[in-house]
Amino acid sequence: MNTRIIYAVGIGIIIIGVVFYLFNIGFLPQNSESNNMPESVGNGTNDISSQSNLSSSSGSAETTELTPQQLNSQNLSLSVNSVKIVPVSNESRMEVVFNAYNPNKGTAILETVTYNVYLDNLRVSSGDIGSRTEGFVDSLEGVYTIIGNQTIVLRDREPLTEDATSLFDSQGKLVGAMADNSNSYTSQAYDVNGTYFYTLNRGSEAQVREHEFNFQYPLS
Repeated sequence: MNTRIIYAVGIGIIIIGVVFYLFNIGFLPQNSESNNMPESVGNGTNDISSQSNLSSSSGSAETTELTPQQLNSQNLSLSVNSVKIVPVSNESRMEVVFNAYNPNKGTAILETVTYNVYLDNLRVSSGDIGSRTEGFVDSLEGVYTIIGNQTIVLRDREPLTEDATSLFDSQGKLVGAMADNSNSYTSQAYDVNGTYFYTLNRGSEAQVREHEFNFQYPLS
């Protein structure tokens, strides 16, 4: 009886010693951690990289694929390049040069520019450039197509008004009262005002816009 108890106690001590030894060398914990921790960290890394790739690819698509409304959302810009008197067929004419700039990424169509030129409230000349269209532009005849981020030059020469013909010499210089400022004509710049119409094609619809302008250009 005593011998069996002694054997049992001995075997128990040996088992406890073996288990204690295994824990000390880290065998059991290392297997447990190696089976759990690296896998979860690896999966986490893969999830983050895949999500970032998806977000970056979706972001690039949003920035590169613009809608027609985004392509054509800004107003067409008009400015005066020059105003002067030029001889044409033995008569003096008013030459007005405009710059039309399209700030959009898409194409714009300038239809007409209607303008008047004044000098001290006296109308010197007037003119029309282009032609009006109705609704969607089916034909480009008589209108001006301006591609994105480009500028076109519009040049027009019109006869002087009857009141203005005696104000300039053959070289286009002011004569008489306006030249020496002895009368009420004291302005040193032309006043150029009017209206321009243009169309922005936005997918299946064409949006027509109208803008007024008023510029001053110094006398040459």
